[in-house]
Amino acid sequence: MSGIMKHAKKYHVQENALMVVEEPGAAYVPGSGYFDFIQLSRSGVLKRALLNLSRQLSFSLAELAQVLHISERTLQRYADDAKLSADTSERAILLSQLYQRGTEVFGNLENFKEWMRTPLPAFNYQLPISLLDTTFGFQLILDELGRIEHGLFA
Repeated sequence: MSGIMKHAKKYHVQENALMVVEEPGAAYVPGSGYFDFIQLSRSGVLKRALLNLSRQLSFSLAELAQVLHISERTLQRYADDAKLSADTSERAILLSQLYQRGTEVFGNLENFKEWMRTPLPAFNYQLPISLLDTTFGFQLILDELGRIEHGLFA
């Protein structure tokens, strides 16, 4: 019984670490530090937590697979309670953090999701979501969010 509870608690922590929270300052960060994300990346995110994040962000399986750098088929093969690789887990955490940041800047998740799917001059009229296949794309979007937050529009 305690093994089941331990697994449920671990899943709850993972799910909370990956979910985007709309209340200001209420984002769940286990222990409030990068070391927790490093540990979660190394130990592996559960596929179930990733699928919940995908639903919350309105990502198709194909979009998710592209961001995570794995094939759609490989992603489908994982059991729901299987742990993803360290690289895949790290990219899932980065995706969650980006959408958390965007939600904070835009005031709600829906506005940020719409912005991510709008061709923008700051990104050579590409959809920001199309840039998520590289860490440089993540950084470019984060930089633009910082400019928006401070009222500096390109």
